[in-house]
Amino acid sequence: MASIKKNFVFNALLSVSRVIFPLISFPYSSRILGPESIGAVNFVDSYTQYFCILAALGIPIYGVRQVAKLRDNPIDLQKLTSELIVINFISTLGWCVAYYLIAWWTGKLSELPGLHILGSIYLLLYTFPVEWFFQGTENFGYITVRSLLLNVLSLGLLFILVKTEQDVLWYYGITIVVFAMNGGINLIKLTRSVKLTLKNLEYKKHFRPLFFLFSSQIAINVYVLLDKVILGYLAENKYVGYYSTASKLTKILLTFIGALAIVMVPQMAKAFDSNDMTKARGLFKNSCEFVITISIPIVFGLFCLSDDLVGLISGAQFAPAANSMRILAPIILLIGLNNIFGMQVLIPKGRERLLFMSVTVGMFVSVALNFALIPFFMHNGAALATLATEFAVALVTGYYALKELNERMDWLLIVKTILVCIPFYFIYKLMPAVPGWVRIISTAVIAGVYYTAVQIWILKNRLWKDQYSKIINLVKK
Repeated sequence: MASIKKNFVFNALLSVSRVIFPLISFPYSSRILGPESIGAVNFVDSYTQYFCILAALGIPIYGVRQVAKLRDNPIDLQKLTSELIVINFISTLGWCVAYYLIAWWTGKLSELPGLHILGSIYLLLYTFPVEWFFQGTENFGYITVRSLLLNVLSLGLLFILVKTEQDVLWYYGITIVVFAMNGGINLIKLTRSVKLTLKNLEYKKHFRPLFFLFSSQIAINVYVLLDKVILGYLAENKYVGYYSTASKLTKILLTFIGALAIVMVPQMAKAFDSNDMTKARGLFKNSCEFVITISIPIVFGLFCLSDDLVGLISGAQFAPAANSMRILAPIILLIGLNNIFGMQVLIPKGRERLLFMSVTVGMFVSVALNFALIPFFMHNGAALATLATEFAVALVTGYYALKELNERMDWLLIVKTILVCIPFYFIYKLMPAVPGWVRIISTAVIAGVYYTAVQIWILKNRLWKDQYSKIINLVKK
């Protein structure tokens, strides 16, 4: 349990940085580049990221689980790591060809040639970060320190190189440069732990589990990334800019909750591998309680503060993004639960097939609703499609995960948490019409103090009481 807490602290710190750095960089870049250029970059980046997922073949998830199982066996770990890197590299080369062919065939290559070239470089580099190795060995301290330093570098380059709306290539190019450095540093670190080899490698044994994870990743990323691509084809770039702004600001707040998912994968894999279902159920219950009691107040806060957040962070020209953000707010809870059901239960349990079936449902819901709603509601249509998709996936993955664990969902906790959060709206309305940042901070502080007090002293929530006691003891010491 100590290692879980330590790793969560590192991953939480990393997640906080993923909130802070975008909150510094995005207001600057969105004001400099405007909705049109931001929309163009987000379109190409979403297109590129989809090919990165295809090239990865599910290895970023599969690798974490397998490395966690073999990390105490250096010979097998060396062989596994080498096999997965070779598979990933060969796959990446093949998908690079498809990347250019599809962009040329659809005509988008001629519209945004420079951005597509940068995107293809990013795709070529995607094999080398091998983040799954460090997550599987639970080396979250290294991941956090490296990421913080590269984030600082990225922020510095942004302020130095992006000065006008014409600097859109520099804006996307910074991402590529930092990603390349990330891959180089990771490879150096990796080769100090594991000696890579091309001798006596076996690839066939990985194909079956990778097939289901690969298929699942395709389906997941149809609704995670393809929504912006569909929006880009069916509407103007400015609507992609509105939607991507709402999506980015919403998912920034999701990063802290997401910190728990990847930390728990090695622990759940060990529990299932040793058939310790008591430990697995305990980890599952703690994760659910954490996600529910943290994400629901964030959902309510985001719904109340959408206009202020968009105006403060992105500027008045992105005002249409506020309604999209309100629509997207509940996905913070839904994605948090999906991470638990899929990442913490189905994948460590070796139920890739069930995960694939679940996310396939989401894929069909997403594609159908995006094509149906975007022509009428533009960016808000994409947001509605995303909300419906995450809800559908949560229902199916939740059914399979609870069945695997022989557990029930704590609906009473969800209802109580929702009821406790309703007063957030009245707290927000009582705030005076002052500058955006003052209203945001005042609402967040008052609502946060109220919510924490209710959880600790009225509902007597175990998780919140334990953390409160630890903080008090720390202060006393």
